[in-house]
Amino acid sequence: MIIGLDTRRQIELLYCAAFRRQEPQIQSVAEIAVNVFVLTVALLFLKASPVLAEGNPSRDELVKKAESVFGEPKNTTRLSKEGRVWIDKQRKLVIVDGFVTLREGQLEMFACPVGTKEHESIVAIFASSQHIHAGLLAIGAKQGKPTQFEPYRPATGSTIKIHVLFLDEKGEKQNKPAQSWIRNVADDKELQYDWVFAGSILYKDPDTGEETYLADSGDLICVANFPTATLDLAIQSISSNSFLTYAAFTERLPPRFTVVRLVLEVSDQTPKQITEKKKSEGK
Repeated sequence: MIIGLDTRRQIELLYCAAFRRQEPQIQSVAEIAVNVFVLTVALLFLKASPVLAEGNPSRDELVKKAESVFGEPKNTTRLSKEGRVWIDKQRKLVIVDGFVTLREGQLEMFACPVGTKEHESIVAIFASSQHIHAGLLAIGAKQGKPTQFEPYRPATGSTIKIHVLFLDEKGEKQNKPAQSWIRNVADDKELQYDWVFAGSILYKDPDTGEETYLADSGDLICVANFPTATLDLAIQSISSNSFLTYAAFTERLPPRFTVVRLVLEVSDQTPKQITEKKKSEGK
């Protein structure tokens, strides 16, 4: 996986890897097969990125729409000139704008940065995962540890409440908990658990010394456990586990490309955790 690049750049690199050669050579059958595979992957990246797909609004158009709908939040500090993300230290809030990217299908994320995992996230945001991490630290959130496997240990960290602001089709303001947009396919109820500030992983290349924040590849606000998640559920939630498989709550979601504002709030509450008894009852 290419980490930290947007989809357009990923496609460019894939294309170059397939066809750019130092000197003309006759391709073997195996080489042709590899090139076809690489181009297929590139097309899947295009399909997975709603902003880049032909006929859909561009990122710039969506950013301008978010600016028009929401404006600059009052009494906040902006964290990035390029991203639409702010902090409110007094109220312990991180505020970030984005848009609805997926309305149907199973989920691994609730939200991801634009150009990463829009095909398995409800919301794509105009900021990097690093910005969200830095913002949470700035407002006093305590970074814990990501999910661990073998043996399983749930993600830890400050509980983070997430609210979604948007205008409905009548132009009326709406404020919904993020959980209400996520459906548990086992019981058709909305997500019952909070996220915690796990903090992802900062990887340092031993050869180059270059550091990469792994959640920038898309694992921002997860509903399936990832050891690279910035925010994760403090319960065992594996995408192959039917008891804890989540999907978009389609009938509750506004149209695709609706701009939204996510408000992340630090909470003193202990996150709900699923007990061994409840897990056995659910099987």
